[in-house]
Amino acid sequence: MEHVGFSFGGGAMGEAQPTTDSVLKVLTKERIVAIGREFRVAVPPAANKDDQINILARSGLLAFGDLLQWLGRDELKAVCRAHGLPDDGRARALLAGRLLKARGTDEAIPQPLKYRGTDPYMPQKGNIAQVRQRQYLVEEVYPPSEPGHQTRVNLVCLDDDNQGRRLSVLWELELGAKVLQPEAHGLGEVAKLDPPRHFAAYLHALKWNSVTATDAQLFQSPFRAGIKLMNHQLTPLKKALELPRSNLFIADDVGLGKTIEAGLILQELLLRQRVEFALIVCPASVALQWRDEMEKRFGLHFEMYNRRFIGRRRQERGFGVNPWSTHNRFIITYQTLRRPEYRDPLLQHIGERIRKSLLIMDEAHTAAPASASKYAVDSRVTRVIRDVAPRFENRLFLSATPHNGHSNSFSAILEILDPQRFTRGVPVRSVKQLESVMVRRLKSDLRELGVDEFPERKVVQIDLRHEGDSWLARLHDGKPQSVGDGRAPELELARMLQEYAALMRPKKGRGQLVFINLQKRLLSSTEAFARTLRLHEKSVGAGKAHTSLQLTLDEIDEGDEYGFDDEALEDAESIDVEASSSEVQSPEGRAKQLLTDMVQLAEEYRSAPDGKTLALLQWIRENQCPAVKVGGADTGKSGANDWTDRRVLIFTEYGDTKRYLWQALSTAVQGTTDADARIMQFHGGMSDEQREEVQRAFNGDPDEYPVRILIATDAAREGVNLQGHCADLFHYDVPWNPARMEQRNGRIDRTLQPAKEVRCHYFFYPQRVEDAVLKTLVGKVETIQRELGSLGTVIMDRFAEVLEAGIGEQTVLHLDKAEEDVGLGRREVVREELEAQRQNRAALKLEIDDAGRILNRSRQAMDFAPELLRDAINVGFELCGARDLASAAKKSEMEAFTLPELPDSWAVTLDTLRPPRGRDEHFWEWRKKAPQPVVFTPPERINSGLSHLHLQHPLVQRVLSRFLAQGYSAHDLGRVTVVKTAKDSLVRVIAFGRLSLFGPGATRLHDEVVSVAAQWLESGGPKHLKPFADEADRRALDTLEDVLRDCPDLNVSNKVSQRLLESAAKDFATLWHHIHDEADSRAHAASQRLSDRANVEADALRRILAEQRTAIREVIEGRVQLAFDFAEKDKEQRRQYEDDRKHMQQRLIAIDKEIDTEPSQIRDLYRVVLQRLEPVGLIYLWPATRG
Repeated sequence: MEHVGFSFGGGAMGEAQPTTDSVLKVLTKERIVAIGREFRVAVPPAANKDDQINILARSGLLAFGDLLQWLGRDELKAVCRAHGLPDDGRARALLAGRLLKARGTDEAIPQPLKYRGTDPYMPQKGNIAQVRQRQYLVEEVYPPSEPGHQTRVNLVCLDDDNQGRRLSVLWELELGAKVLQPEAHGLGEVAKLDPPRHFAAYLHALKWNSVTATDAQLFQSPFRAGIKLMNHQLTPLKKALELPRSNLFIADDVGLGKTIEAGLILQELLLRQRVEFALIVCPASVALQWRDEMEKRFGLHFEMYNRRFIGRRRQERGFGVNPWSTHNRFIITYQTLRRPEYRDPLLQHIGERIRKSLLIMDEAHTAAPASASKYAVDSRVTRVIRDVAPRFENRLFLSATPHNGHSNSFSAILEILDPQRFTRGVPVRSVKQLESVMVRRLKSDLRELGVDEFPERKVVQIDLRHEGDSWLARLHDGKPQSVGDGRAPELELARMLQEYAALMRPKKGRGQLVFINLQKRLLSSTEAFARTLRLHEKSVGAGKAHTSLQLTLDEIDEGDEYGFDDEALEDAESIDVEASSSEVQSPEGRAKQLLTDMVQLAEEYRSAPDGKTLALLQWIRENQCPAVKVGGADTGKSGANDWTDRRVLIFTEYGDTKRYLWQALSTAVQGTTDADARIMQFHGGMSDEQREEVQRAFNGDPDEYPVRILIATDAAREGVNLQGHCADLFHYDVPWNPARMEQRNGRIDRTLQPAKEVRCHYFFYPQRVEDAVLKTLVGKVETIQRELGSLGTVIMDRFAEVLEAGIGEQTVLHLDKAEEDVGLGRREVVREELEAQRQNRAALKLEIDDAGRILNRSRQAMDFAPELLRDAINVGFELCGARDLASAAKKSEMEAFTLPELPDSWAVTLDTLRPPRGRDEHFWEWRKKAPQPVVFTPPERINSGLSHLHLQHPLVQRVLSRFLAQGYSAHDLGRVTVVKTAKDSLVRVIAFGRLSLFGPGATRLHDEVVSVAAQWLESGGPKHLKPFADEADRRALDTLEDVLRDCPDLNVSNKVSQRLLESAAKDFATLWHHIHDEADSRAHAASQRLSDRANVEADALRRILAEQRTAIREVIEGRVQLAFDFAEKDKEQRRQYEDDRKHMQQRLIAIDKEIDTEPSQIRDLYRVVLQRLEPVGLIYLWPATRG
């Protein structure tokens, strides 16, 4: 809709001669202010209209003709009516001409869209040129410096599939280069009429490829993603598009889909040409997940920046190449980015500031200054990110825990995000200050609003008690039940270790570590304990060693995105156990006897099933396979060997325990159906293909993949999605770092979990002292997660620090004190600065409702529907000589389709649809596999065996690119069709053009398909090809989609077809100037909306900078109390505090400059440098009553 602003409050003016004052009187006050802004005249919004008009008219800057050029079509009509002049006609030039004539002036009539230059052989700046079969905007022309030299022309590509790419050519040497003038060619020679469904597919492809910056609430990316979209995931996209630079902090809860939200923003910015270079920085454990999600969900290929990539690029392009210059989308881990040999080439490539760039930083709290007792201190990662982040135009930070309780740490990470709004050391005290740049929702918030897409988590405690020779387990809420017989070595060893530690553990020094390690490993399994105990027995009292665990871990590549290999990690820990044991005195007397007894008992029972294993087997019998038992399946009962579809995930901290569990469970399932395929393992150091194989099987259809049990070390606690068919998880051992327990739970408690409830089990021995501590820890963590939000991470870190000293009699008291230590002050800081963001549930509900409305508006604006996409794919296949999609055999409730046979040239495209390649599968064998069935709506489950076709999918992109190239590099369509309709009795014709507005660097600011409808009269007459001569012409546009759907085939007579075919080129040429006039009006309206948005955002930025300057001055002048009583031991914190104060002084100086320069840069983002109008096509609506 046009931007209009006029008022009839002043009454009719009769036929008075138009003047600047009389024209302004017709406009609203808001419109007068906007026009004043364009002419650099400050018009007070609060002044009355007469005063506003007087200020603007007397400025001497506003000529009458200039004013008319700034008015839209509806405004010009209103001005004509107010002056007694005819208001018919749709061309702005026509309406403005009447006003100029009535005024009796010689001023020039404003012209509609003009294409610069008439010489098709020599370009001028602003022309559109065809070079190397693509269309480019001419940015600069450099004439020859001397005779015989050539003209250098700098170009920016405008084609939909290559937009924004730059090219510099010597014009005279470019074969086939020419300046384009679309109005001179029209549709060209029309050789045939297209079937209506072919034309509809072509028209839809153009509409689906349209974007606009005039309205921040029209989205494209939700339709270009293979995701099950939820309304709440659109809120970050909405906020990002409302910002001139998309600097946004997504602080949603774990499992709400922050990766999807970031992907939607990235996709939208790419479509709008606001981003060309993207970098994702993340922990190593989630790097592969990011790569896979971007590729599978959004069709975006990212390169992993590591040693292997660098080696491959140097092999391909030479040792001197900067690897960062060889692609435009990368993923790098924090560990790798810290290292100068990887970071310096990046800084060299991007320079001080790289245009059209986006930095996505996952787990952004990693870069926040580290928590300390009084004042957070910059870490190494903080300094690295502070150097890298400002070089990117747009920044997305992701973290479920963005606040660590220190105000200066929070403001520091926010300053890295958006230095215009925040300054480190200056507290964030206003919710309003954050609401524009932060999204913060917890699962509990969304559940209260009725969003039930997330499962309820149930923490299940399994009590284990040893009575006589029997193990009793309480698996449910009922009475304990017997799960097996046997001794309880884990209880005996715990008592013996406690006594041994009391005798042998040093009061201080490194020797303490071995006793803590022994305690942790005993709480995991007797097998893990036995291995470590043997090493301790061998090394105790051997004298000091100098190897440390950190040194041995450093030998493992810290940048390896596959994580630490479990065996390498355990070898490193073994070295550390030997080293720390060597610093303990040799045991004597009772201690020596205890050590010998423990070794003997542990060795005897290291492979025997303990109480936890027996309880786990009982759960498997009840829920998965009744025949499972210690030593092998009980095959006596009919049907007992069969497995249910239920799956279970078992976590352990140690590779030794994993191997023990693997052996025990593998033996127990022997004799059941497909026994050897029922258990899989996940461990550190697995390759890309191995990880994919495990995830594919565990998330796959239980009928296709027999695996039911996955045993994993903590290598799987991050970066792996395992919720496809699993809602049960067991913590075989409770990690002493409670954050790890939460990460484990997150593997199944997340988005796309089909179950309504997930169950997270852990074991509790009432007869073992240490378990009481772990039970307390689990309870505290559950309460913290529920009640404290972001601060919970701070408290859990303190718990981990307490447990690093081991579990003893005072540990529960120390945990209570650690909770208290994160005092009321820090809790209040978090509540004020962060959690207040999510207090207003009514506002959150409104956000979600708005997101739904925006999605519907976007779908309607694009004319997008899955069935239309499917039809476009079928038409594309027909154009390349293939069959349509065929219905697939139903495997689910979804309607799926199989692809037809396609030429060999499609092989690479079809690779994106084949099942994942097996680890040992040869490439050519894999390529022989048929593509998976395709669907046009997102599957309910991950790894469903179905491929979701969306607008960004490589196959869809290839098909639609053929439509987008029509009239240029492709000529499959005549771009003219005739449709038989029963909705009208007159022949009508609709002509289409495509309007595009471009900003600096060919950034696409606005696209739309422009259409005009008119009667087509064989007898001629005044209404022949006169657009919108009656209301029926407008109705023809409104009902066009219905008409195309009802009549997909060309079914008029040959005689009619021939007559229209001969008339089409001439008819389009006649209607072209009407399309021109309509496009001019819409371009003007769009330019005004862009200008209004530029001014609003520039004013807002100026205000933000002024407020930030005031806040800094208040801190510096002491009006905001930030008193810290630093002790002698707090030297580092004091130094950080003083550095932040100096930075505030420097920031004040910088803000004064930015107030002058930054708003103009914002305005430049929305400045239109090129208006482009292309011919699209012609539709004749032929009445059924005419045969």
